[in-house]
This record gives sequence, structure tokens and C-alpha cells, in this order.
Amino acid sequence: MMMRTSCILGAVLLTAACGVSNPEQEVAEDEVTVKTCLPNCPPPTKIAFASNRGSDPAHPINTYDIFVMGTDGTVLNRLTNDLVMDRRPKLNKARTQVVWQRDYGQTSPYVGDFEIVTANIDGSNMQRLTNWEGDDEQPAFSPDGTRIVFVHCTSRCSLYLMDANGQHLALLATDLQGAGSYITPSFSPDGLKVVFGYEALSTSDIPFRGIYRINVDGTGLVRLNEGPSNWTSFFPVYNAAGTKIAFTASISVQSLYERDLYAMNADGTGLVALQNGPEDDQCPAYSPTADTLVFERLTNSGSSSEIFMRSVNGTLTNLTNTVSANDVDPSWQ
Repeated sequence: MMMRTSCILGAVLLTAACGVSNPEQEVAEDEVTVKTCLPNCPPPTKIAFASNRGSDPAHPINTYDIFVMGTDGTVLNRLTNDLVMDRRPKLNKARTQVVWQRDYGQTSPYVGDFEIVTANIDGSNMQRLTNWEGDDEQPAFSPDGTRIVFVHCTSRCSLYLMDANGQHLALLATDLQGAGSYITPSFSPDGLKVVFGYEALSTSDIPFRGIYRINVDGTGLVRLNEGPSNWTSFFPVYNAAGTKIAFTASISVQSLYERDLYAMNADGTGLVALQNGPEDDQCPAYSPTADTLVFERLTNSGSSSEIFMRSVNGTLTNLTNTVSANDVDPSWQ
């Protein structure tokens, strides 16, 4: 099942108490951000993420919730607070709504009936958009907020489009070779294309691994980057200008896997390493106006995952630093 390569992969999951800040703290976001990010400050924006901080001690793996924070790491809103696993949040460009995958099955960790839900950025008006056999996962808004691309998984995973209210469901792309899966889609800034990763589920699919692009009408499928034979590439995201794509490479090293961040031009040329140290880094998200990134890092100790910011000059800032909890799946708008 594709969950083994999603952001749901991670560390030993621990619990932590959560102190949720009052929404009025958002007023101070400008000032705090300037103090922490000089000289390459992004504009005041918001980052959505999932965390098991404050989760049920008896079910720390299952009970992830959705949070929204400022670019200084200050928690502004907690959207969910229950025993259900909520993962893979994505903000719309207007920063008024969040879409994510919610586990309605809860039969065991990471295996259940995932469906797509949306809510206002303050957690109000939560709506379930899908309700059919299989798992619906990894949603992302179109730039204008009117459509959602997502992954539907049974024995393999395909890409679907739907309106932001769950109507007009349409198949965008299905498997290339009969066994592999299309995973981790996101829109181009103009809303006309979707990029995604291809996961090989059998040895016959390995030659097809890479980052792909397709037009939203289902035409023009092209592989942008294949990578070395020991790579699986996923979580591609465009920068705001549509000129760059950052992604995660899961690299086989002596029968183990490490995850690093790479970037390339929008046409697949110009591959460069962004973060390829000893830590596991994945799930990149560009800032709305610059080439600043946030991403998920499994720390060297392996005890927790944190959300990091990488400025244009390569400076790293740990935004969450919760130590005893896992903060994952960042989305920046």
C-alpha cells in the first residue's frame, strides 16, 4: 500500500502536551517573523501541519490533529482535537480553508478508511467530501481554490479531480504499468497541470519511477525526472513562479532508505540537492512568493519529526521543536 512512502512514514511516535495559543497571537506574526528570519524574510503567511502533540496516550499513532501556525512557529489554530487520525493538510491560496485526509476506519495505525475533508482555517464548518470504497488521500487545492486533486487507493493508487465541494468527481490518471501507483499530487501555479510521483509496487514497475506531469484534462503525460535506479521520487511541489519543482527522493543505501530534498527546473533539467545530510527530510512546501521552503525532518535522534524552514541562503530554522511529538506534513500559503 502506498502509505509506506507517504509523509505518514516516520519515527517512533511519542506524546506531548499541547499548549494552543490564542488566535489573537496572529497579530504579532509580522514582528516575530522579522526577528527570526532576517535578512530573507517571507511575507506574513500561514503553515498548516499535522501533529500528535497532546494525543491520547493510549493511541499516539492514530491521534494526529491538524494545526495552523505562523511562520515563527506560533500555533494560531487547532482545527481538530479527537481520537481520529488527520493527516496531509493543504491550505488554499486565500488561506481561508484547509483540506486533508481523515481516517474514518481507525482499525489499526495507518490502515483505515481515509476520506477527504475540508474546514475553514479556524476549524469550523468541517465537511466530508468523499465516501466510497478504498482510501482517499493526499489532497491539494487548485490555485483558485475551486478544485481538489487527490489520490484514490485500492490495490493501487490513481489520481482524481473534484470540485472543492466534492462534486463532479473525475479520473485524471491511473497506473502506468498495471501495478504501480500515482501518488502525492499538486497543482502548477497556473492550475493547468498536476505533478506527482510514481511508486513502483513490483520489480516490473521500477523503470517507470520518477516525477511526472499531466495536464488537468488528462493529456500530456510526461516524466520530468527519473533519478538514479535506487530512487523513488515523490511529494513534488512548484515554487510560486512555476519555474522550479522541489521533491523528496527516497534513496536506497545498503538496504536502508534515506529521504532527501532535491529541486529541478519545471522541465526536469537542472537537478540540484537541497538537503541531503544524515537526517530524513521530506514533504517540501514553497513559500507563496519566494524560494523559501518548509519541510518535515526526522531528527538525528530519531525521536521526533519537526517542521523546518530553509531560507533562500540555506539557513535552517526549527519552527516546531516539540522534541517529544511528531510535527509533519507542512503546507505553506
